[in-house]
Amino acid sequence: MGFKLFACGDIVNLTAKEDFIDDNLKDIIKNSDIAICNFEAPIETENMEAIKKAGPHIYQSKESIKYLSDAGFNMASLANNHIYDYGQEALENTLLVLNKHGVNFIGGGKDFEDAYATKIINKNGIKIGFLAVAENEFGCLHEEQNRGGYAWIFHPLIEDNIRALKSEVNFVVLISHAGVENVEFPIKEWRDRYRRLCDVGIDVIIGHHPHVPQGYEKHKNSLIFYSLGNFYFDTAGFQDKSDDSYSVILEFNKDSSKDFEIIYHKKTNFRVHRVGKLEVDFDLSSLNLLLEYDYIKRNDEISLKLFDQYYYDYYKSALGIMPKKMKVLQIIKFILKKILFSSKNQGYRDLLLLHNIKIDSHRFLVQRALSLIIGKGK
Repeated sequence: MGFKLFACGDIVNLTAKEDFIDDNLKDIIKNSDIAICNFEAPIETENMEAIKKAGPHIYQSKESIKYLSDAGFNMASLANNHIYDYGQEALENTLLVLNKHGVNFIGGGKDFEDAYATKIINKNGIKIGFLAVAENEFGCLHEEQNRGGYAWIFHPLIEDNIRALKSEVNFVVLISHAGVENVEFPIKEWRDRYRRLCDVGIDVIIGHHPHVPQGYEKHKNSLIFYSLGNFYFDTAGFQDKSDDSYSVILEFNKDSSKDFEIIYHKKTNFRVHRVGKLEVDFDLSSLNLLLEYDYIKRNDEISLKLFDQYYYDYYKSALGIMPKKMKVLQIIKFILKKILFSSKNQGYRDLLLLHNIKIDSHRFLVQRALSLIIGKGK
């Protein structure tokens, strides 16, 4: 008998939906030794206050952890860009409720030490070490600070922790929240980082954050699932989306081998249903091929495309420079806002500039795009 792990992507249960998973999926989750998801945001907490950040603030219903536990989940990754959206009190309240319902957590905590702590689970004579990380967004503990938050994927402690776990367990599993949103393949910088962590000692990487599925590959003896996509997300921008995605059942065996099964699902009427692979709006085999043929060319093209469509104007806005391609009315509004709300706008521009500099995916894309542009003499 082996060790069965169920892993899925991002979960946000804002609307307090109790029966948000169909019975077929619940059976799979409950029949696993460990069932883990990315718990994307803290639960609603009395008198909570949003932290200063660029981008949306997200929280989940007070009941969401109970419903998560009732569905069979017994572990959650807290290493993500929204877990500290409402600061220390909301995070610590979330930790208390997770403990109350018997849900283990990794990747986030009330302080630096807790955020970088690892977990070892022993089932059927097989030991698996778990750790969780995310890219450097608001709430990340990229250095020791006097607060809680989540673990950074590039912190030197990560590789130390992997080596330490490797000496104690049969397998090491990394849960990672990183990547470019709404892009169907990982950019080269993330692919390189994941492969490096596998070389250090990771046996399986489970990725999410892009909100869409990406492919998977075998790197030497390790498995890398770059993005499982959303499992259940019901914030305003996602309530009408079906979140076609997939989860993974991993079977770890005493002979050091591992097997996996892909589980496809989609959201309908605020409920995740298991479906066949022909019923989702993506083809996983095709996503896998994106990792092989013309990968470098495709990687460069998406960097240039996103820089031109988004990042160039982001930086101009952050520096108070008028974005390109504006109509006359937009130009007038831009000038008036700059004059009338200069101090308020300055604070927002500083946040936007920090947002684009500190977040690894943004920085990677801009650096590559500018290097390509300069290299071509444009």
